[in-house]
Amino acid sequence: MSGILVATWLSVQAAASPAVVKVASPAPVTLAPGTSAEVRLSVTVKKGFHVQASPASEPYLVPVRLEMESLPPLRVAKPIYPRGKPYRLAGAESDLSTYDGTFEVRLTLEAPADAETDELTLKGRLHYQACGERICLSPASVPVSLSVKVAPTR
Repeated sequence: MSGILVATWLSVQAAASPAVVKVASPAPVTLAPGTSAEVRLSVTVKKGFHVQASPASEPYLVPVRLEMESLPPLRVAKPIYPRGKPYRLAGAESDLSTYDGTFEVRLTLEAPADAETDELTLKGRLHYQACGERICLSPASVPVSLSVKVAPTR
């Protein structure tokens, strides 16, 4: 019996390992003290898969969620997610709101008026759960990194 449990656990782990979601590194951002800038993160989902939109269609589904660290003096606003696309599983009665292909998550960064000149790297993670037509992989996340320079305008 334990051999069956080990084999099942290994097959679940193998299904969770493919790289399904990638986040492209955006161009470095330069902010003057007292200003803000919008950053667009380009997210690509591997062909044949989709991820749940944010917000998810049902409370039990795992939505895409961008989590960025707070790094003074910068303020990071709540991410803005695109509208999901309808996706219906075979035999389901209603659509799910999902993302597939390439989509953007927008993020606003603000530098307070008293911010000193600095170069920073904001780090975070994009959390998601990818599904194909027949299987959902374990929830996963990918790292996100943003280079930000706070400098007076010339």
